[in-house]
Amino acid sequence: MKQFMVVAYDIADDRRRQKIAKVLEQFGLRCNESVFECLLTEAKIQKMVQSLIV
Repeated sequence: MKQFMVVAYDIADDRRRQKIAKVLEQFGLRCNESVFECLLTEAKIQKMVQSLIV
């Protein structure tokens, strides 16, 4: 079952912010500079979290 998620962030460091945005673009649609809308399965959520941690 897919879940709708809104992911928002506030990161001051340019390099880190660009890395996070690049990862999130693979999982959802950007609706604002730092806000993404995602429709994900549990497996995709886990994959997204792992990608953001590294």
